[in-house]
Amino acid sequence: MKPFSRKKVDYQRLKEIIQLLVKYEFDNLVGSLELKGSRWGDLLYRYDSDADLDATAPERLRMVFEELGPTFIKLGQMMSTRPDLVGQNMADEFTKLQDDTLPFDFDTVKMIVEGELGKPLNEAFGTFEEEQLAAASIGQVHRATLPDGTMVAIKVQRPGIQDTVAKDLIIMHHLADLIHKRIPSLKIFNVPEIVDEFEKSIHKEMDYELEARNTQNFQANFAENTGIHAPHVFTEYSTSLILTMEFIQGTKMSQVMENPEGFDNKIIAERVAKSYFQQILMDGFFHADPHPGNLYVLEDNVVCYIDFGMMGHIDQEFMENLGELFIQVIEYKVDAVINQLIYMDIIDDSVDRTILKRDIMDILDRFYGASLKDIHLGHILSELAIPLITKYQARVPPEFTLIARSVSLIEEVAYSLDEEFDATSQFKPMVKKLLLKKFNPKNMADLFKDNMFELEHLIKNMPRNLNRLVAKVENGEIKVRYSEELAEDIERTSNKLVVAIIIAALLIGSSWIIQINKGPMIWDMPLLGFLGFAASGVLGVGLIIYILRYRKI
Repeated sequence: MKPFSRKKVDYQRLKEIIQLLVKYEFDNLVGSLELKGSRWGDLLYRYDSDADLDATAPERLRMVFEELGPTFIKLGQMMSTRPDLVGQNMADEFTKLQDDTLPFDFDTVKMIVEGELGKPLNEAFGTFEEEQLAAASIGQVHRATLPDGTMVAIKVQRPGIQDTVAKDLIIMHHLADLIHKRIPSLKIFNVPEIVDEFEKSIHKEMDYELEARNTQNFQANFAENTGIHAPHVFTEYSTSLILTMEFIQGTKMSQVMENPEGFDNKIIAERVAKSYFQQILMDGFFHADPHPGNLYVLEDNVVCYIDFGMMGHIDQEFMENLGELFIQVIEYKVDAVINQLIYMDIIDDSVDRTILKRDIMDILDRFYGASLKDIHLGHILSELAIPLITKYQARVPPEFTLIARSVSLIEEVAYSLDEEFDATSQFKPMVKKLLLKKFNPKNMADLFKDNMFELEHLIKNMPRNLNRLVAKVENGEIKVRYSEELAEDIERTSNKLVVAIIIAALLIGSSWIIQINKGPMIWDMPLLGFLGFAASGVLGVGLIIYILRYRKI
């Protein structure tokens, strides 16, 4: 837990937080923090709430966040994407938080822009509109033109927002630690983890240079796709506090969903879904908040993403695992789903599989027998994750729930535009392509190359480790009760080791040959290396079949 710095705390701000919590009937929670007697805790007992509220706890907490302003609104919005941490009811309520803030004056905008670019506004831009297009807690947007007449949108960061966030974060960390230590019933939510994650999130959102890079990386991933667009970034007019982008002249997706006349809805739905499945299954770099307000439709039904302040990242292994889980869920392979969740380290392998299987079947039964177009992947993943967390203390990665929510948003857009839309027909080819890539001989060679030294150490140290194990048994340090069952287990284990050593040796040798990249070639690989992989595959499969046939594994 982070140490609380009393030298930096803003006691006036803390007073406001405590008083608002009491106003909205969270006085029991504040009292449980044992604040009385501290320099600022007595504030609670000098504030008398006369609010007469008839609202649920999530609703009242949302009201608190709304009154506390930008930092807490952003915290609530982040929590709305993490039902695994705060529960579905709380997450749903926080989706109602609106980031509408009063704009700051144009003189301040002018001062910031000129200070960042090092030149007068009328020299840097052809025109610059004083009236803002939109204002939010982190910054506001103005329309302008470059000297060559190009129309741009300029995002200017709100003055003092970084200091405000820093002060609020100090208080958030301390209150989170107190809640975690002193209120046992709330430990399940791991409030310090929520604040830690939020701190990383909001610092990224306030870094406009990072947002510029995110936008450019997204553009690169869709460079050959004429149906997907992202605003061009003018880096020479951008800094960490201002971001100058192409001005998007299109129609908000939310408006298209309400009034689709004049658009090709089927094409738009397909482009939205395909582009997002590409992000999570092929690129490993995805828009973290693809709600309809962050999507535009341009001419020729081109889909344009905006606002790249928050992006998600997943590695190749996670993409492959996610793709496999998608397929197993859709094909109602319950045992395979369980194995996949254990392999992904979401569920502990010591879990009672019988109970877990029944729980997963209960979830999947709601979708079993439905036509593919009626299966919503985002909803399935969300319903799969939340019960697992609450009942089995699952270690669900943040990316998993973020993807579940994002896929739900994308599917909502697609099905709103096209009632006959079939999401599975869009992602299945991508999963197939992903898995074919995974088992490509060259990728397998790279995999073994990356793990070659570990395999070599394992094989080299195996005799020594076995000798140590035998010595400990002989010395009585490990007591073994012999039985026929134990003998069979040892034999099975030995056979598995034999298979592993043979396959590893063959694949390591073939991997070295492939890296040489010389001699006769087949499928961009040296023929000898390809034959080595083929031979290792045939021999390995043959040996496994032989062992299985004689019940030795």
